[in-house]
Amino acid sequence: MYLYSSIFVNAFQKGNKLLYYFLIKPKGKEMKTFRRFLTVMVVLIIAVMCSGLSKAQDTKGTDFWFMFNRNDLSSPQVLSLFITSDVNTSGNVDIAGLGFSTPFNVSANTVTTVVIPNAASVHVSDVVGNLGIHVTSLQEVTVYGLNRVDFTTDAFLALPTDILGTDYLYLNYKDNGNGHLMGIIGTQNNTTVTITPKITLGPHPANIPYNITLQQGETYEIMQQTASSELTGSTITSDNPIGVMGVHRCVNVPIGICCCDHIVEMLFPTNTWGKNFITYPLATRLNGDHWRILASENATTVSIDGVPQPQINSGDYIEISLTAGSSINSDKPVMVAQYSNSQGVDNVVSDPFMMLIPPFEQFLAAYTVSTPASGFAQNFINVVVPNAIVGSMTLDGVPVPAINFTPIGVTGFSGAQLPVALGSHNLAGSLPFGCFVYGYDSFDSYGYPGGGSLSQIAVVSTLDVTPENATNEINTPHCLNGLVLDNLGVPVAGVRVDFLISGANPGAGFAFTNAAGIAQFCYTGTVVGKDTIIGSTGNLVDTVFKTWIDDPLPVELSSFVSSINGKDVTLIWSTASEINNSGFDIERSSVNGQWTKTGFVNGNGTTSEQQNYTFTDKNLNSGTYNYRLKQIDYNGSFEYFNLSNEVVIEIPAKFNLSQNYPNPFNPSTTIQFEIPVDANVKLSVYDNSGKLVSVITDGFKTAGYYTVDFNAANLSSGVYFYKLETAQYSKVMKMSIIK
Repeated sequence: MYLYSSIFVNAFQKGNKLLYYFLIKPKGKEMKTFRRFLTVMVVLIIAVMCSGLSKAQDTKGTDFWFMFNRNDLSSPQVLSLFITSDVNTSGNVDIAGLGFSTPFNVSANTVTTVVIPNAASVHVSDVVGNLGIHVTSLQEVTVYGLNRVDFTTDAFLALPTDILGTDYLYLNYKDNGNGHLMGIIGTQNNTTVTITPKITLGPHPANIPYNITLQQGETYEIMQQTASSELTGSTITSDNPIGVMGVHRCVNVPIGICCCDHIVEMLFPTNTWGKNFITYPLATRLNGDHWRILASENATTVSIDGVPQPQINSGDYIEISLTAGSSINSDKPVMVAQYSNSQGVDNVVSDPFMMLIPPFEQFLAAYTVSTPASGFAQNFINVVVPNAIVGSMTLDGVPVPAINFTPIGVTGFSGAQLPVALGSHNLAGSLPFGCFVYGYDSFDSYGYPGGGSLSQIAVVSTLDVTPENATNEINTPHCLNGLVLDNLGVPVAGVRVDFLISGANPGAGFAFTNAAGIAQFCYTGTVVGKDTIIGSTGNLVDTVFKTWIDDPLPVELSSFVSSINGKDVTLIWSTASEINNSGFDIERSSVNGQWTKTGFVNGNGTTSEQQNYTFTDKNLNSGTYNYRLKQIDYNGSFEYFNLSNEVVIEIPAKFNLSQNYPNPFNPSTTIQFEIPVDANVKLSVYDNSGKLVSVITDGFKTAGYYTVDFNAANLSSGVYFYKLETAQYSKVMKMSIIK
């Protein structure tokens, strides 16, 4: 999606002159007809692209392409799909190369099992085949694959076509001589795939790129049996989205310890990798688990529980054994996998499996998962949850007791290992959490992640939450907008933004960004006071503030107050009876003259209403002003209320630069500032890289209140900074442009 949106934005910007030529400049009857057609097409393109971008990019979908790979073929393989959905739906599973097609039906929050022919995993090494598995459905489903062989089993989470990518780094484990496997699935015709192996891969030399061509549904598997070799870090790129399977036929973890087991995962494309991970150990194991952390960029620094590790480059990894819940953080995107050890490590019933761990900003708030139908005596679900939902997260509709959870350092998360019975299970929480399913039998195991949002968080560069300050009455909704952009200022859709509220109305929530890159979160305050709201996605954090005030008294014209904002006088009053016409006068006591602002109110005679009117005169000097409220009745007569109320406009007590309004904006906004002394004043605008893009005002000004307008018609979408400078004062604030 990111690729499509970037192409569209660039094409649209570069094509403005062309669009003008066809859409605006008249060229006769034929050109008018063509302009109408082109206008419709442009609108349709924008609508289609935005509708796709506004969908949350997660592991649920209506279209999937993936494959099964070779297991230890000394025993019969049983290949199964577990298909689940939040709603009742139906679909089909097809394997064109086998002439296989079968329909399925799924009831909401249950799992349907579809058995796949064993031949779907029988590939000829280094030869393109036609064994792609195609799952389609009417409504969104989640799909898991299980490759079952006695004593060597593993499962994987299938990724829907809409989140597959064109850039991958391969992840597996060191070969014990049984064979690395790399599997690739084409989703579109005439797809060129470039593979650069870290080791000699069949006839292909190490570090030398080679190409294959795939049609839709075609598959490619290649195996390399070289003891102690590493295929991890190999690169796979393509000109159309593809699926990539990270597989080992039967591996020991660590090498040399009995016994081996099949491991497999469908790998995440690099643009979905993250920087923040929470780990939790597998149940029953006595000596912890192995972990691999793979880097996508050079000079990547990884910290484990706050301790920096040696830097690694693109395609390199850190391998570590962890025995307790930990935090893994990096300064550049990484992919993280958890490996169950071979049974011989601690002589506990188990064996190896590989399980990808989504970064915590990719967690979901609900999962439906399943164990195999039989063959595994012990089955578990690991959960990693925000501390705020410990004791309220549910498993199969029942809250998991808080005593089951263990805090994970100072991360703000807790973990639990939950034994479960054979069959499907539902997990839900009010906040997103991690879910990981696994099980053991004698010298056998399986494991897979329950799912994730898999949005393109690797490209996210900025987060801007607005409004920065706001005031609302209690018991009314207040909405926050979290704007997420990439480093080019392009909105990123499908990214989860978390909101943590502290203060008078504590709470938490989350929302996903839409096509404009905005995640909107609303809540209602019930207690008078101030809230601090922290918006976050990954390492990006922005803090805003909210003040909640009490409702005005619902009595007729009985309560009104005034406030001063620069040279704006605001009157607020409430009514409980029908008013035809109300307004107020403001009289200058220090200078002769009078102004009147009149407002119209249509009350219903029963409902209390609050009315707000603002009187503005930017030429007012400092001084004392009187105001009076009047009601004009139906017959034209009027009556004055509260004569001789005063407001005082003084020289500002201090320098101040206010938040621009509106924000975000397009194309213009207003900026207010105050200076308590005469001074040379400069107000400038800078882009996100610190480059000066505009000087709004620069010159001498007397002490007072100032309001200036800024027009950004010539600037692109993004986060900008405006700076007020005098000899005595300097302040910078940010603003966002959305086009």
